[in-house]
This record gives sequence, structure tokens and C-alpha cells, in this order.
Amino acid sequence: MAYATVFSPCLNCNRVFGYNPHKVPSILVNGVKEPVCLDCIEAENARREANDLELLPEPHPEAYQPIHESELWRQ
Repeated sequence: MAYATVFSPCLNCNRVFGYNPHKVPSILVNGVKEPVCLDCIEAENARREANDLELLPEPHPEAYQPIHESELWRQ
């Protein structure tokens, strides 16, 4: 049994981070889902809260955790 973590830069801050590709928050850019790190999600929600704006949903609890290899290629 093996697990995998996908690594790539955050769309917002460009810092490389690990995540579960099926659960991580992402933004569609030119037809490609681009992942967003937890620090950027939390910073954006702090900004929104300070400005009385609607908050982004909390990321899935497994969004930044490894994924079982059997789940990696599922659609």
C-alpha cells in the first residue's frame, strides 16, 4: 500500500506545497484547475472577514494530506 502527495506552486503565492489533487481548493485558469495553498485560503478569508464579505468555504479536511495511490488517477 502506497500513498502519494502532489506538489506544485500555489496559484496565488507561488510557494510549492503538497496536496490531495481531488480535494484541494482550486481556481479554473484557462481550463486548468490551479491549486491554492491553505495559507492563501486563510489569508483571503481574514481579508474577507475584515471587509464583511462572504468567506470562502473551509477546505476539505484531507485537502492537504497524502492520497492513497489507488485514488490518484480516478476522475
